[in-house]
Parts: sequence; structure tokens; C-alpha cells
Amino acid sequence: MRTFKGGVYLDEQKHLTEAKPIKTPALPSYVSIPLKQHIGVPARPLVKVGDRVRTGTKIAERQGEISANVHSSISGEVKEVSLEKIVIISDGKDEKENLAISADPPNLTQEEIKKIIEEAGIVGLGGAGFPSAIKFSPPRKIDTFILNAAECEPYLTADHRLMLEKTEEIIKGMKLVMKVLGVKKGYIGIEDNKRNAGEKLAHFCPVGIEVKLLRTKYPQGGEKQLVRAILNREVPLKGFPYEVGVVVSNVATVFAIYEAVYLGKPLYERIVTFSGDALEQPENIRVRIGTLLKELIKECKGFKQKPEQVIIGGPMMGEAQADLNTPVSKTTNGVLFLRAGKWAKKKESFKEEFPCLHCGRCVEVCPVGLNPCLSALMAEREEWKGLEELEIDGCIECGCCEYICPAQRRLLTLIRNAKRKTKELIK
Repeated sequence: MRTFKGGVYLDEQKHLTEAKPIKTPALPSYVSIPLKQHIGVPARPLVKVGDRVRTGTKIAERQGEISANVHSSISGEVKEVSLEKIVIISDGKDEKENLAISADPPNLTQEEIKKIIEEAGIVGLGGAGFPSAIKFSPPRKIDTFILNAAECEPYLTADHRLMLEKTEEIIKGMKLVMKVLGVKKGYIGIEDNKRNAGEKLAHFCPVGIEVKLLRTKYPQGGEKQLVRAILNREVPLKGFPYEVGVVVSNVATVFAIYEAVYLGKPLYERIVTFSGDALEQPENIRVRIGTLLKELIKECKGFKQKPEQVIIGGPMMGEAQADLNTPVSKTTNGVLFLRAGKWAKKKESFKEEFPCLHCGRCVEVCPVGLNPCLSALMAEREEWKGLEELEIDGCIECGCCEYICPAQRRLLTLIRNAKRKTKELIK
């Protein structure tokens, strides 16, 4: 079965939510919508305190080349406006303000589709948050589009459920993206732990789109790893898939594009997996952007035990949260509530660290062929010039090295800090 070099096999814990249909909760009483939910420049507010808005109203517009529009996720009154967020109090009506839609979406031009994607505020929903309209305007000719259906992080099943429940819509969204890119060939890369979704997608695939079943291994969802596994093309260490003629986008992003083009719906909600051994009832939830985490815990029947750690994202690449007042953003694909144990102890506050054993396991599992142990040692010694020579900025921060390390060294933390430092020195 197709795969890539390196990587690790993880205790997936997807059984907690993979059979749970997407749940739609009651409207939040208020939302706190961040103005920077994407790579690049924060959006500029268009509303002021006291303004009335509808669900889908554009409340902040993109600034500069790399930015994205932001829309209200509820109808109601604007309560607070700052450079970081806009707070809206719900009126309970959920009155909609949609984008203009075409009577014949499949026959829209490339530029018309791209304009809708931009206006809808769509960004990469797999975690990075790169504005999609820009990503779909690569500087080189593209011959292949890959739909990233791997969802390789443990616990996360939001994309899996979306593929099962919105199969035909995802294929329609994929065809729109392929039209924008001007390509005739598309692949859906999906791990073999989601065969039911792969089979259902294959049923709706037209000529030119093919499902590729991949070995379940982390980080199969990395763009470079997908390109290697499906096409056997090597993306440069510090390069991008478009350099080898490929663009990759994930399932949730393509579904959002379908909704924008066919339904006139801006990106104001997304599917989020709420999981972990501290929750009474893990769920996949359709969440309005800006809803606070604490408001969504009740949808999971609360805690069966106080979580030792809360992580936004997956346990490998996610970020620990200290505050349940954190709002869900466009890039929030999962929220984990973990007790101390297998996954929680992999995070900094639970680890007892030992000196490097020079065993080489981190080198074996690195999916981009770096030397994590040497990079971490040089980072501790602040040997920044040597780190540049090791091409540390090619690290994709997947965390395989830290996961496999028998000495429980904070390799990823050291490498992340070193990447920031070397970038500062280059500037």
C-alpha cells in the first residue's frame, strides 16, 4: 500500500467519535470572532459597536495580499470591536445574509469561482489557514490536484464524518477547485482506516478523479508526504507542492468552497471534533466561528473527570490551551480534553526529560529526512549558523521525533524555537 518514508504508527483513538454523526447545537448567546484566523495580515473591521448584523454579514475585510474576509456567524448586535476581535450578541433569529449565487455554478469561469472563494473568506481548514484564493493562484503551471482526506492526527474525525455525510457535495467542490486550477486530473488521498468514506467517495467520482487508499501512518496528511505517496514526486525540502505541479487542499476546505459557490454561504461555521478521555460524551459538532470552548462542553455532557490538558488540534501538532474562553476559529478542527496519561504526558508539563541517548530513532522517523537530535543539541548550544546548514527551516513540525524519543526530550519545542531564531537572524 502507498505510503512515505519515515513517520510513526499511533494509537488513534478515533473510535470515540468516528461513528458519531455531525451534531448541530443551539445558537450561541454571543460570539467572539478573531480578526486573524489565517496566515498573513488581520482583517480590517467594517462594523462599529451598536451595528446590527446578520449571519453571513461581512464584518471585516482582507488587508494586503495575504489576508481573508471575516463574516458574522450569528445575527444580532455588535457589542465590541477591537483590532483583535469583534464580539456580537445574538438576537436568536439567525437571519442570513448570503453571497450572490449563480444559477449554473459548474459553468462559472475560473476567475468567478476564485472571486467567490475570496469573498467567502475561505482559508485552508486543515490547520495552516492559508487564504484559498491565493493558494489556487500558483506561480507555476499545475497538472494535478490532490484532495487531502488523510486526517492523520489521533482523535480527529471531523473530515471523516463530512466525507460520509456530504460525499456528493465534496466531489462537486473538488471539481470547482480543479476548474480554477485548470487541471484534468485529481486524486483523493485517504488512509485505509477510513475505507467506508473512500468507497463512498469513489462511487461519486467522475472521470478524472481517483481515490487512492494510503497506509495509515502519521503524518500522512502532510502535503509533501501525500505528493510522495500518490505521485512519487519529491517536493523540495523548503519548497511547496506547486513546484512539482501539484496543489493540495483538505476536505473541509473543499466543502466550504462548495457551500460558497452553490449556496452563497460565507465561511462562518465548521465541523469540529470534541474528544478525549476527560469528556463524558465526545462528539463531532457543527460550530459557529467565535463560539467559546466552554459553551460547547455541555454538548458533550460535560466532563467525567477534570482534564489535565486541553489541546486545540490533534495531540501531535496541536496547541495546549489554558483558557476555556478561547473561541473556535476557522482553523479549529478539533479540541481535545485529556487526563494525564499516554497523550497528555507527551506535552511539556507532563514530561521528565533525560539526556539524549544518541539512539537515532528520531532520524529514522523524520518524514523529511532531517536530524532532529543533532538539531536540538545545537539549539541548546545556540549554534544558529550550524542550524542553518542543517536546513532546520525544512522541518514540518509534525512531532514524530519527540513522540518516539525514549529520553522524552522536548525536541519539537527546541526545533520550533530554533527555527524562529534562525529566521530572525536571517532578517
